[in-house]
Amino acid sequence: MARIGKKVLDEAVASRRTVFEETLRKMVEIPSVSMQPDAHHKDVRACAEAALALLVDAGAKGARLVETRGFPAVVGTLEASPSAPTLTIYNHIDVQPADREGEGWKREPFKLTTEGDCYFGRGATDDKGPALAAFAAARMAREFDIPLNVQFLWESEEEIGSPNFVQVLEAGALRPTDSVVVSDTIWVSAQRPAISVGLRGLAAVILRLETGTKDVHSGLTGGAARNPLTELCEIVARCVDARTGDILIPGFHDDVVPLSDSERKDFVDSGFSVDAFKAAHGLKSLRSDDAGDVAARIWARPTFEVHGIRGGYQGEGVKTAVPPRGELKISMRLVPDQDPEKAIALLARHVKSLNPDVEVIAEGKLRAYRGNPDDDFHRAAVAALEDATGVRPAFVREGGSIGAVLTMKERFGVPIVFMGLSLPEHGYHAPNEFFDWGQASAGMKAFVRYFETLATLKK
Repeated sequence: MARIGKKVLDEAVASRRTVFEETLRKMVEIPSVSMQPDAHHKDVRACAEAALALLVDAGAKGARLVETRGFPAVVGTLEASPSAPTLTIYNHIDVQPADREGEGWKREPFKLTTEGDCYFGRGATDDKGPALAAFAAARMAREFDIPLNVQFLWESEEEIGSPNFVQVLEAGALRPTDSVVVSDTIWVSAQRPAISVGLRGLAAVILRLETGTKDVHSGLTGGAARNPLTELCEIVARCVDARTGDILIPGFHDDVVPLSDSERKDFVDSGFSVDAFKAAHGLKSLRSDDAGDVAARIWARPTFEVHGIRGGYQGEGVKTAVPPRGELKISMRLVPDQDPEKAIALLARHVKSLNPDVEVIAEGKLRAYRGNPDDDFHRAAVAALEDATGVRPAFVREGGSIGAVLTMKERFGVPIVFMGLSLPEHGYHAPNEFFDWGQASAGMKAFVRYFETLATLKK
């Protein structure tokens, strides 16, 4: 198979711009908010049907909706030949909620606004823009006769933790695959591409304490009555150092795999900037100002975070009552080789030793994931991104979790490569989210180059 010339590929990508923008507009303007099924059930399904229409129009084999107990997934394959290797590309087409008035959007979130090379709208970068860039590249692969089958797996429930993803894989709609690409990750900097080789796991819990049956006047009972919110706050202070973020739960770090020197170097060399990180996320200050330390904290260290306190008076001013019950919402991000069940058990044992009346309720768990940066598929991704951008990518990790990845690894048992196209400034889950043509076009070129190499790998 002859390699596609650079000029030919550049021209092919440039010719797709109008169609890419029109398709992105259509997809963004469907408010596929899986988190709000009452308001958007029809919209999520409409988005899946629109995605299916794209595959059918492209001549995808086996294109169909895969129904689940929740929202459907979309599958289909742009086939070269039955004997060619198969690559599966995973993206999601559901999005986070968006409220122009309440969140500070400067534009209508579900109306695509084009300003220069930027495309503003909810889902533009997470994850509809990257999905459509990969799709455009796959269509080019067919036109260039690259002998690779590209199978698409577009999910509609990623933003709610992929609760029915196993059903999708068990439905028999997917063909066997030789590898998987996940295009739902972020570069560290626009100046250097990044390939993530790890995801943190997650253990979510609720701490609940009840010490009475009703609100009581603090002037009559204060000092004698137990205050559940005070006691829960004390427990948190004994679980995590608020100043350093160090987790104080006995045994919690026993299974943590330390960073290697090469990983630490890649983190620093990725282009990570403390100032850019703060600006992208609207943070006024951090626990550290060292780039290497901050990168390690968000990608490779476990965390203990309080996300909400429930109980007591929540209105304006101060109501001087002692509440009868309280609740803390907590998550622990985990790293290889930590076990979520063990982490929850360690927390529960520690909490019970501090206050046996506190109830520890497990809410959800997910193991961390770590890929192999030295396999042929990751080497191909490095070469493809370097060819497309002129810059050699760095290996990093993702601080978050993607539930579908663990499920695919377990079910498929094949290499999984992360080739995301988004940037921190694009605003994942934030107001004024956007994607841009620079990332889309570079992504198309990189995917085509990746397809060329995968077509030559032996099964």
